[in-house]
Amino acid sequence: MSNKTFKRSILSSTIAVALSAGIAHNASAQDSPTVQDDIEIIQVKGIRASTVKSINVKRFAASQVDGIASEDIGKLPDVTISDSLQRITGVQVERTAGESGPVQIRGMGQVDTTLNGEVFLSATTIDSSGANFGDLPAQLFAGVDVYKTSQTKRTASGITGSVDLKTRRPFNMNEGWVYNVSADVTQGSISEESDPTLTGLVSYNADKWGVLFSAATQEATLATDYNGYFDTSENGGIGAANNNFTWGQNPRGEEVRHVVPQGFAAFNKQEKREREGYQFAFQADLSEGFELVFEAFYTDQSRFNDRRGLSQNNRWYSFNDYAYPTESGWTGDTFTDADGNPWGAVNDFYLKPWRLQTFTQVNNNFEKSTNLNLELNFNNGGALTGQVRATRAHASARMRHGYGEGDMLSIDRGTLVTGPGQLTPAEFCGSDDAIVGDQGGCYAAFSPGGIEDDSFLLRYNASGESPVFSGFEQMVNGGQGRMSVADYMGSIDSYHIGAFSSEGNTDDEGEINTFSTKWNYQFDDVTFITSVDFGIRVMEREVDHDQFTYTSEFGDGCDVAQWKAVDQYHTTATCEGNPAAGEYLTQDVGDLTAGTWVPYTLLNPARLDKYTTVSQISNYGSVQGIPSMWSIDPSNFRDPRQFHLDTFGNVQRIENAGASYDVELNEFSYFLQANFEYNMFKGNFGMKVIETDLYVKQNLAGSNLPHSGLGPDIGDVVTERSYTDYLPSVNITADVTEDVIVRAAYSKNMQALTLSNWGGGKTVGKAINGECDCLRVVNGTLSGNPELNPWRSKNFSLSAEWYSGEASMAFLALYKIDIESFTTDGTVMIDEPDDDGIRRGPWPFTTQVQGEGGYVKGIEVGMKAAFGDYTDISILQNFGVDVNYTYSDSGYDTNESVFGELPFPGNSKDTYNFVLWYEQDEFSTRLAWNSRSPRLVTTGSSAVGGQSLYQDDYSQLDFSATYHATDYLDIFLHGSNITEEVQQTYLQFAAQKAFRNEYESRWTLGVRATF
Repeated sequence: MSNKTFKRSILSSTIAVALSAGIAHNASAQDSPTVQDDIEIIQVKGIRASTVKSINVKRFAASQVDGIASEDIGKLPDVTISDSLQRITGVQVERTAGESGPVQIRGMGQVDTTLNGEVFLSATTIDSSGANFGDLPAQLFAGVDVYKTSQTKRTASGITGSVDLKTRRPFNMNEGWVYNVSADVTQGSISEESDPTLTGLVSYNADKWGVLFSAATQEATLATDYNGYFDTSENGGIGAANNNFTWGQNPRGEEVRHVVPQGFAAFNKQEKREREGYQFAFQADLSEGFELVFEAFYTDQSRFNDRRGLSQNNRWYSFNDYAYPTESGWTGDTFTDADGNPWGAVNDFYLKPWRLQTFTQVNNNFEKSTNLNLELNFNNGGALTGQVRATRAHASARMRHGYGEGDMLSIDRGTLVTGPGQLTPAEFCGSDDAIVGDQGGCYAAFSPGGIEDDSFLLRYNASGESPVFSGFEQMVNGGQGRMSVADYMGSIDSYHIGAFSSEGNTDDEGEINTFSTKWNYQFDDVTFITSVDFGIRVMEREVDHDQFTYTSEFGDGCDVAQWKAVDQYHTTATCEGNPAAGEYLTQDVGDLTAGTWVPYTLLNPARLDKYTTVSQISNYGSVQGIPSMWSIDPSNFRDPRQFHLDTFGNVQRIENAGASYDVELNEFSYFLQANFEYNMFKGNFGMKVIETDLYVKQNLAGSNLPHSGLGPDIGDVVTERSYTDYLPSVNITADVTEDVIVRAAYSKNMQALTLSNWGGGKTVGKAINGECDCLRVVNGTLSGNPELNPWRSKNFSLSAEWYSGEASMAFLALYKIDIESFTTDGTVMIDEPDDDGIRRGPWPFTTQVQGEGGYVKGIEVGMKAAFGDYTDISILQNFGVDVNYTYSDSGYDTNESVFGELPFPGNSKDTYNFVLWYEQDEFSTRLAWNSRSPRLVTTGSSAVGGQSLYQDDYSQLDFSATYHATDYLDIFLHGSNITEEVQQTYLQFAAQKAFRNEYESRWTLGVRATF
């Protein structure tokens, strides 16, 4: 085969065929060339064909665009949309439950996502403009386009780019009936579950009208092993980490400060997902140039996110005397904080036995979304073409949280914590317990079979490849006699219930309604301006976010509690004298004299298996040294409300005022864009004006209820704002030669904040503290500020593209983004009172603060090469590669870190992709490698010396192969993360490891038929 030189006529036919197969639906609405009506529709199949399709989208676009095309119906190149997107230069992804989730373009996560060119609602991201694609079955999409520069006529822009998801329509399919079905099964290396997926599509194209219906149903079990700092948030974090001078002078005389996590953990995470997705489309040619389109896209997803394992923590009693460095624990990394205090990094700790427990946490998520689209397109072959379009979207998301602890250290005798020191009713007293209450109450043994020892030390060593826990061989005393810590951990008789709770539950409702009309007018005899685009758009968006806790009443209604725990006891102020809440002493007990009223504990002594089913756990991934343990089965918390009702006899829903809000965002926009062509130059320039009205209703939070962090709703604060943005854009393309294109672009961009940044309120984190015998402020969050401005930027981009073959091209792009307005993680100090009314602060409250003077700049370089475009050597002709690299640097002026300028969260400086593919008539295969350098996860507060949390280098290798058994039947195999990579994080210094997520490999075997 000789080297190919592209000709315009060949290219025009090629792109027309490709576009008619589903990449663009309407020329007036998309950044694509016009499709000839007489081109035969051909379904694009195979790796090379999808590569040609993607290259042509990039080549003929009026701005800088990268595309992903489905290789066949129901077959994007990867299992998830995000996995496919990460192959595009300049795109980075974050992983959730081991799967690719939210995306960043050119280093920023402020990315608009649209469905067929218009905003839509995803049930997992109701309050933001983006999507993490978690509830969107990849099989329902025909392709994805990533726009890196703006056009005035486009609905979305984002700050650094936007993603447009494309579904199929009947007129994109062959005439008559088309059927596609596929079935596969996936197994993970950690979960070892076999998860089925079934998809199907049926289409009928009658030339003048057509219908299409596609569906996907999937079960998935995604497993991850976690170890490190104790934090049970989605992917882990710094949590409530402090330092060895928190709550007082360091008792060991240390002068150098170091981080002290609230605890250390090792646990298994499993997300069991049941997902269904449906798409319906109807098209009709109404004649006279009018076309009617109606579409419905529906998803229904249930996710059961379970985690269970070991937690060794400080029980909220001490930071300065909980975890301290071993003899070899210092890493050698040092710094001085903003107050002049010396700090050192530590990765090997001795741990005092304040608490040794197992825990079980369950988040039950139920998510639905419906997106409707109705549009009337007009094109009668004349100068004027256009569209009138209306969309309506609604999404709901419910999360129900369940939590339970199993403690194995005695809280009655021998251990560091010899409390709660409260009475229990007579029914819980044994023959050996001293009766001290006037109703027969006693100080009962909460953990008769538990460990009674305060002198042993455990150890957590993260200096090696995998963390190591040790110290479990030590002999200790307890209710079962003298035996090792490991033996106590292995006996169900050692455990008592430490706490139950169901907090942070959420109900989210979101709605978006849009009406738009866009028109294009072509000029015949104008030498420079070839056409103009103009239009208006109205969008109404609202979100109602409710956060609440399931509480229960105690003491015949004199008390109410969120945390039903052994270290919580009835509130004297509301319960004194109530026989259901406590007793009067009949004798002196310690400092208490006879006649004193003493409250009962809320959670009376109970074995771990009294209210729940339990089982042993022993597999925590690569972490070493942890013995077998007992924990609550996650199935007990599938319905947390019912569990608390059954266990405590009553349950109430109490709103968390500080975390509930309503936000309405209304936009009215209009634009004018001129399209030009002169000699080798073509492009567009225009102006979009967006007038925004913002309504924010926040709740005023009253004093916290006892035994909780709940501040009830005592009123509303309403903020109304309006602002206007003028957003110019310019795109210039120069056809330097037939195969070389140079592009330049400039725009001003604006993106609304995630609505919680405007609407959220104040939440206060509190924990029991023995010093004041009360709930004491630890930290807090200010999640909303209605005075924050939206993200705003000025974007510059320059690129060059060389199209060297039908399925081959190379490119280079430079970009700089001046971010004029943004929000960033910040910390403010607030002197919030403790539950006894005394202010002992101030304490750090994390929040979003207004930033100015940010930037992102970088380089993108890459190539797609089908070797058959360059060589006649038969062994190479069926191979191809897709290679790219992105350098992305970022920062902002308002950064006050002692470590210098910080990047924007989520951004990696270096991103690499390498894809090697092979394809012939009967067989095709692909090997894809993606790698990214460290990224900032979150900035640190003064509690940890301002040290920030980073994710270390991460690389992943994926594999796919397809055997074309017949013209209609394919058999495929896909492997994701086949080398079982680990997401390691560290606190400021690479040696100071924080936590790690160990992801499983997942293998999928399936069949696909199209006829």
